[in-house]
Amino acid sequence: MSKEDFIRVDAVTKSFGKNVVLNGLSLSIPYQGIFGIMGLSGCGKTTLLNLIVGFWEPDSGSVYYNGINIREHQHIMNQLFGFATQAGSVYPKLTVEENLRYFARLYNMKRKEINARIEELLTLVELQDARHILAGELSTGMYRRLDIACSMIHNPKVLILDEPTGNLDPVLRKKLMALIKRIDDSGTKVIITSHLLGEIEKICDTLAIIHHGKVLEMGSPNELKDKYTRDQVIKIE
Repeated sequence: MSKEDFIRVDAVTKSFGKNVVLNGLSLSIPYQGIFGIMGLSGCGKTTLLNLIVGFWEPDSGSVYYNGINIREHQHIMNQLFGFATQAGSVYPKLTVEENLRYFARLYNMKRKEINARIEELLTLVELQDARHILAGELSTGMYRRLDIACSMIHNPKVLILDEPTGNLDPVLRKKLMALIKRIDDSGTKVIITSHLLGEIEKICDTLAIIHHGKVLEMGSPNELKDKYTRDQVIKIE
């Protein structure tokens, strides 16, 4: 494992019944920059994220964080990772602030620490004026920002976002991408999945393309575009 490996996925295989989702996949995620994982729906992006955070166990292979096997130190890893899933984890009948306070208690945070962190996050995701609104009454964009804030309440080292802009209109997508960039600038490592290259290439420093359960290509957005678009022909009729 090289010194630049922050998270290392080593020959991971994961199947559900007869469906092989990941097939000996290996991947090295560097410490610096936003890391994007791309692929068509059903290619294994979400499965890979669940293995990285330790929610699921691989059939074979291992995942390492700074050289430490994640599955062997799951309790510690839970404190280091934040995960915002496609489905979301927010409770609709709790207010914005109540949701944040609830998730903070799950991490056994102290009250003084909780209060300070809530104010910090409300400012970061621009929900200060919505703190007493029920989550179920929020707009789709605000709901998504709250979900991200809840996944960050314990100040994780790594924030993993699974298709965070799904079902958002172009304006809200742009705003959410700006938020993700601010999170990265604050020092939190961001790993994001998407099936839209034009969307995540603007904020990602490194991209990995997954196809048929393996990493097809990996590099900077410009490197991947140069490789796949240099022979592109545009026809206008």
